[in-house]
Amino acid sequence: MKNYKTIFLLGGVAIFAICCNSAKPAVNIKSTNTTAAATKADPLMPVETDLAIAKTHWPTTTFDNLKTGYSIYSDKCTDCHDAKLPQEFDVDDWTVIMRKMGRKAKLDSTQYQEVFHYILTRREAILGSHK
Repeated sequence: MKNYKTIFLLGGVAIFAICCNSAKPAVNIKSTNTTAAATKADPLMPVETDLAIAKTHWPTTTFDNLKTGYSIYSDKCTDCHDAKLPQEFDVDDWTVIMRKMGRKAKLDSTQYQEVFHYILTRREAILGSHK
């Protein structure tokens, strides 16, 4: 009987170890490097070429605004759930999501705007002309 308990225990540990090792790694969105190489490691990070996209929609946007939006997104939005990729949803969906989640995250109007502009800019940059 003791051998069965040992086998059962070792089997459980092995299954647990396999499950833990097969977990999908989370996207690291806490990095602050803004180079193109960093974007390959972190597809959510804004890059300087994103600024041209943002300015076509919101002419007063600065690269600092995009970085701030990213920072808020990576800090507040991932407190409760994994980061959502900007291209996962269309613009209308993001409008609804941001309205709901902006309230939950207690974003002020400036923070809300920076996150929303960052997400839509990054979405367009990722999708390119395939929006």
